Amino acid sequence: MNHRFVHFGPVLAATTVDLTLLKELLNRGNKTTESHVQHLAGHLEIENKFTVDDIVWFVDNFGKYFVPYFKKLQTEEDNSYYYGMKPFNRVLLQSLWINYMQKNEFNPPHRHGGAFSFVVYLDVPKNIQQENIDFKGQGVGPGAVSFYYGEEQVGIKTSHAIVPVTGDLWMFPASLKHMVPPFRSDVTRISVSGNFFITDELNKKAPMQKGEFLIDNQKETTNA
Repeated sequence: MNHRFVHFGPVLAATTVDLTLLKELLNRGNKTTESHVQHLAGHLEIENKFTVDDIVWFVDNFGKYFVPYFKKLQTEEDNSYYYGMKPFNRVLLQSLWINYMQKNEFNPPHRHGGAFSFVVYLDVPKNIQQENIDFKGQGVGPGAVSFYYGEEQVGIKTSHAIVPVTGDLWMFPASLKHMVPPFRSDVTRISVSGNFFITDELNKKAPMQKGEFLIDNQKETTNA
C-alpha cells in the first residue's frame, strides 16, 4: 500500500553542522559587542547582534543547510509527503544573534519575526544533558527547548521538545511558539538564532541585498 501523508501545521527540520563552520561561527560570536537584548524575549544577560559582514558570511556558508527545508515545504512531487506551501525562492536573513544562556536564565514562551527562524547550538555542556537525565518532572527538562502549536487534542501531537546537543541546527516557522526553561549547572549554553524573510515580492527585480540568497542557486546539504 502506498500511503500519502498530508501535513498541515508547523514543520520543523533538523540537521548537523560541520564542525569547522561551528568553530568559526563561535569565534565570530565571541567577538560581538552590540547587545540585542532589548529586541528579544529571553531573560538572558548576554545576547549580542552579529555584524552585516557576519550575516553575509553566515548565508554564504550556512545557506546550503536551509535549502532542503525550504524546498520540502514547497514540494508537490513527493508521492508520500505533501505540505504545499506557496512557492518562494528569494529569502533574506534579516537578523542574526548569539545567546549566552547561563545558570537560572530562561526564555519564556515567544515567537519570532519573519517567515522562518532557526537555532544552531555552538556549545551545550554535558552538565545540561545530565540535568535532563536526572529531571523528575513531566514538563520540559532544564535547558531543553519546547515547540508548541494550537490546542491540545487527543491523538494529535501539538508540541515537540528536544534536548539539544552541540552542532544541532533546528529550523521552524517564525510564528511557532517555543520556550526554554532554566538549568542549574554553573555553565554557559551558547546558541545562535536568526530570522529569515521571504522577499520574492518585496525585492522583486531589485538587486540582491547583503544576507539575501536564491534557494535555487544554493547547493543542498542533507547530512542528517
